[in-house]
Amino acid sequence: MRFTKILTVALSLWLPTAALAQNVVVELFTSQGCSSCPPADEILRELSVEDGVIVLGWHVDYWDYLGWKDEFSSPENTERQKGYRDRWNLRTLYTPQAVINGEAQIVGSNERKIRMYVDQFQAETPLLEIALSTSGDTANITVSALTARLPAADIFLVRIIPEATTSIPRGENAGRTIDYVNVVEEMTWIANWNGRTDVTVRTSIMGDSKYVVLVQAKDFGPVLGAEYLN
Repeated sequence: MRFTKILTVALSLWLPTAALAQNVVVELFTSQGCSSCPPADEILRELSVEDGVIVLGWHVDYWDYLGWKDEFSSPENTERQKGYRDRWNLRTLYTPQAVINGEAQIVGSNERKIRMYVDQFQAETPLLEIALSTSGDTANITVSALTARLPAADIFLVRIIPEATTSIPRGENAGRTIDYVNVVEEMTWIANWNGRTDVTVRTSIMGDSKYVVLVQAKDFGPVLGAEYLN
């Protein structure tokens, strides 16, 4: 989660595609150095192919000392997990941890409860609309409220690795080969949103990379909407 601010400017409404932001976002805080994490990684992989679900795999770095450094881990990912810990006054960080729509957290291997929360949030009315278009190395993003009294929010661009496979020779998962989906490479803040008026943003992207647009209430609040960019 690298909070490098990138150029954002208002645009006219050039919006050839639009999608209601009714996706449920499942975030998994995981580590290749955690022996309890592979079952949660598999649940995330299963959820990734389901309609109306966007998954994000955040690999934390605090297990890297146990004989194997997670190739996808970063201190920025750990900082995001700390933000949720502080919001919910949790006693400690742990893996695997699943966060659903920024509103509920559960042990990431508890598939029954994760799916319970996914079903619950999918049944809710969409709060906003995200309209997207891309042209080469530029993306145009417009966020519009569908209901009144939404909180102020941040708009993030999350660069992901859609699929990855790692063979782990050392540490707690030595000898295992694990498949991952939507591994977070970088999270970039691109705009503030007041929760009321439309905001349109132009931002640079890498044309061969995949992204998720994430709209989240300030201070690790609820996820108000999300959409795959490409």
